[in-house]
Formats: sequence, C-alpha cells, structure tokens
Amino acid sequence: MRIVSTLLFSAMTAIAVHATDYNVPITVTVNGVTSEQTGVITIVENEGLYDLTLKNFMLQSENGPMGVGNVELKGIEPCQDGNATLLFVNDQIPITNGDDPSVVFWMASILPPVNVQLRAKIEGDHLRSYIDIDMMESLGQIIKVAIGGGYQMPNFGFESWHTSTEGYVEPNGWHSFESATGTFAPLAGHHIDKSNDAHTGEASARIFSTSIFGIVANGTMTTGRMNAGSISATDPANNAYLDMGMTDVDGNGDPYYTPMYSRPDSVAVWVKFNQGTANDEHPYATISAIITDGTYYQDPEDKTYDNVVAKAKDNTIAATGDKWVRVAAPFVYNDNAVEPQAVLITISTNADAGQGSNNDVVLVDDIEFIYDAKVTGLKIKDQDVTAFSPDNTFYEMELNKEIKADDIEVTTEGKAPHIIKKVEVEDNHYICTVAAINADMSAMTTYVVKVKSNATTIIELQPATSQPDTHFTLDGRKENTPVQGRVYIVRHADGTVTKIRK
Repeated sequence: MRIVSTLLFSAMTAIAVHATDYNVPITVTVNGVTSEQTGVITIVENEGLYDLTLKNFMLQSENGPMGVGNVELKGIEPCQDGNATLLFVNDQIPITNGDDPSVVFWMASILPPVNVQLRAKIEGDHLRSYIDIDMMESLGQIIKVAIGGGYQMPNFGFESWHTSTEGYVEPNGWHSFESATGTFAPLAGHHIDKSNDAHTGEASARIFSTSIFGIVANGTMTTGRMNAGSISATDPANNAYLDMGMTDVDGNGDPYYTPMYSRPDSVAVWVKFNQGTANDEHPYATISAIITDGTYYQDPEDKTYDNVVAKAKDNTIAATGDKWVRVAAPFVYNDNAVEPQAVLITISTNADAGQGSNNDVVLVDDIEFIYDAKVTGLKIKDQDVTAFSPDNTFYEMELNKEIKADDIEVTTEGKAPHIIKKVEVEDNHYICTVAAINADMSAMTTYVVKVKSNATTIIELQPATSQPDTHFTLDGRKENTPVQGRVYIVRHADGTVTKIRK
C-alpha cells in the first residue's frame, strides 16, 4: 500500500518527491508481430516507493495507430541490486484515457481492468522495462512492451526500412555500402535490399555479393557505417566503423551507431545462406559483434584498440539451403575497466574479404542479445539445497538455524544477472525466495525453498555472543520490525532473555 501523509504531517515535514521522464524507444509485440515507437515513461519516487506511468500508449495496426491509454502503476516497493533499482508488479489495474489531442478515441474507455506484469530496472540515467498487458478477455491477445534502448537491437526483426540513397533502402539501424564513406564509396555498388522471405514477421534483410572488375565484393551490413577506402579487398581501409562523437545521421535520421549499456552473454541471429557458386576454400559467411566505450573503432582493426569491452564472432556459417538456421556466438570479455556504451555488429556474405563468389546471399532476421540468468545451485547456511535443478522451482528442507537473506548463496550462469533474495517466517518455516532476472529484464525465474526450522521460536535458539538483540512476539514468532507499544520477548547477545514493551 502506498504511504500517504496526513495534511498535518505534510505541513510539518518536507517530503522528497523525485520525478524523472525517460524519452525512450518502445517495441510492441502483438501475436508475434512487432512495431516500434517512441514514448515518455514517467517515474516518480515518493517516500521510497515508485510510480511508473506509460502515457498515451498506442498500438500500430494496418489502419494506422490506435490509442490505448495510460498504464499507471503506483506504490511499487523497490529492490536494490548493486547500482540497479528493480521494480516488479503483477496486478490488475484499469487503463485510463490518454490526453493526446490527436487521438479521437481511447480504447481505455471500453476496456475492463487488465492484468499487468512489470519488470523494470533503473540504472544511472538508463531505464529498461518490460510490461506484459493481458488483454485476452477483451482483445484476445497479450501485448508485450519492451521499453528502453541499449540492451537489445532496435528493429531486430528488420520490419522497418529507410531510403539510404536514391532508389536504395537500408533497414532502420543498419547500413551497407549504399551509405558508405571513403574514396571508393561510389564504386562499392549495391549490396542490400528488403526481402519478404522472413523467419518471423513480414521482412528480412537480404545481403548479397557482387563482382566489380572481376573482384568479388562481399555483401556486408553493419550497425555502424561502411568505409570503402581502398581498391584492395583485404586493406583494413575497407571496414565497418562506429564513433559516437560523430553527428552524421542516416536516411531515417539515426546515428551510425547502436547504444549498448549492458554485458550480454552472446548474440544470436537467424540466417539463410547460399553461395552463388560453391567455393570450397572460402565457404563461410560471418557475423561479428564488438562492444566498445563508444569512441572510434573499426572492424577489421588497423591497430590495437584499448576501448573494447568484449567481442563475439562466428566465421563458420555454412550454407543452409532453404532453411532458416539460428546462429549464436558467445562474447569473450576483456579484463579491463572499459564501460559498455556502443556495439558494432557486422554481417558479411563471406568470412574472408574479397572471397566467396558472385551472388552469394545471406538473409538475416530476428537478431538478439542473450542475457543468461540460469541458477545452477543454491546453498542455505553453507548447506546445498538437495537435488537442485534449474527447472524445479520449489524445494523443502530442514535446517535448525536462524536464516537471513545473506545466508542464501546462489550460483548462476551469465555475465550480469540480477539476483534478489528474501526470507520470511511462516508457520515454523523460513520461506526463502530467490528471483533470478535477466540483465535486460526480459525474463525472471523465482525459486522457493521452504525450510523447517525450530530457530523460528525462542525455545530452540542457541546463545550467540556476536548477534544483535532479537525480538519475538508472545507466541514465539520472530519479529524483524518491532512495533512501538507492543510487548516482546528479547533474546540478547549474551543469551539472556527479557520481556519488554517497545
């Protein structure tokens, strides 16, 4: 329940209320079809609780945008994990009408209260959130809303495209030789177009090689910008590069870089690859992803760069025929203090510059960063939870010791999962709850261990000389937060017991 101050208390006390507006990209997925928009998320912190509002939420349809309304979640108690403030909600709420004057009709006016699940993270100036809106009863669908950039690729399904040069297009957030820089950019040719052969949705990116003066020019697509600086295919002057200090924008008004604020474990993409003419010496397509601090970096490198956080690469993508195949490459992290700010992804029709054959083709769709949060083991007070399996989320054990959250040890796979631990007392048991959340907030798994323990009562507690006073109610229940005016039995550090009124 949200804390509301009385008028008298408000007049006597200065209440700290902090409101922050996040102008962020929003990806909406309905029945497997995604669309992108921008929006403002307002987060208000009031006396330690948080309100989150997604205002004037819209759905895209074949007939144009439809106004849904305002999604308002109030009185959220935060969890802290390092520098990240985490917010979780699973509640039924009414959606209210928005106030955008361009919207004639708001669906909120005819919708019953809907179930909303929220997973959100505030870390520094960045917001990442997932909101699942269950409209199965009213619209027969669940709306999934991913909020905030810097964790996943925008336009990951290659559904949105822009004009790069006259007559040519590039997928939003991606670039090829059509928008290249460099002395030989006018000779680089055309290497990308839109395909209706898609893994999901309605479109994919088609990258293809060409032959220029008898030299194979690989088809290449990047989140940065291509540079054609040499007539020699193997010269590193021909590269993909990023530099967050540059102000150039593409045909959609986007910069030639993609922000990256986290540390994914791998990158995965769906491809369909075929060579125009089989080349046994150079048979593979390739994908590389390099996370950097956002300063200048190019791939292939022309020197040793000290601004790299991690690299992932698969340069053995074999021909797939008519099948879509998922390709994944793990990130290998450098042992340095460089903070992630941007990612440079490059996909090419051949792993070797100037090789392969004319008319090699790679179709690309559904690219994503994978954030592992798999729990591989649990211990409580240094004792293993017996027969633990990541797929089993409930356990029971007996351990006659007092248990606190810090007594729970969790081992995980993944570079940066969030782990939240909580202990409650219920019917002579400690209820130990562990939540493992992906770093991009895309998923959460909760484990519960019900521990039978006589340490929840005063009688079985053993004296300890290094612990603070412990309060118990008159029926023997441990009270973590004593209430003023109530009577408690207190066990002191020396093992003695007294009866007091707070």
